[in-house]
Amino acid sequence: MDRHRILSEGLGVGLAGAAAVAVWFLVFDLIAGVPFRTPALLGAVLFHGLRDPSELVITARLVGAYTIVHCGLFVLFGWAAAGLFTLADRDRHVLFAVFMLFLCFEVAAFAFVAVLGSWLLHSITPGAIIGANLIATVVMLFLLFRNHRRAPGEVLTSAE
Repeated sequence: MDRHRILSEGLGVGLAGAAAVAVWFLVFDLIAGVPFRTPALLGAVLFHGLRDPSELVITARLVGAYTIVHCGLFVLFGWAAAGLFTLADRDRHVLFAVFMLFLCFEVAAFAFVAVLGSWLLHSITPGAIIGANLIATVVMLFLLFRNHRRAPGEVLTSAE
C-alpha cells in the first residue's frame, strides 16, 4: 500500500470515526432537548475558556469551529491507524500496536476533557464518552479490517 492509499484510507477512517461520535452526541443532546450542546460546550471551553456551563450560548460558528478540530484530530488518528494496519499486512505482531493505539485513543478522550476542565465530566458523563469512543472504534476497525488481510481475532494472538 503506498503513501497516497494510506492517507486516503486514514482520511476516510478518521472522518467515519468523527461522524460516529458526532451522531452519538447529537442523539444524546436531542434526547436532553438541547441539540448541539456537546460540541458547543467543548468549543466554548476550548476557544473561549468557558467555566460555567449555564453561560453556554450555542451558535453555529462555535459548533462548526469545534467540529473542524474534532474532525482534524480523528483524521490524524485515522492516518496512524491506517499506517499501522498497512504494517500489520506484513507482520501480524503489529496488530498489538493497533490495540495499544486504540486504548490510548480512549484515554486521550478523557484526558482531553479533563484538561479542558474537570467540571466537564459532570456535563459530559464518562459513560457517554466511553460509548461514543466505543462506537467510533467499532466503525473505524470495521473499515480497517475490511481493507486489510488480517482478521479481528488475530489481535488477541498478536502479542505472542
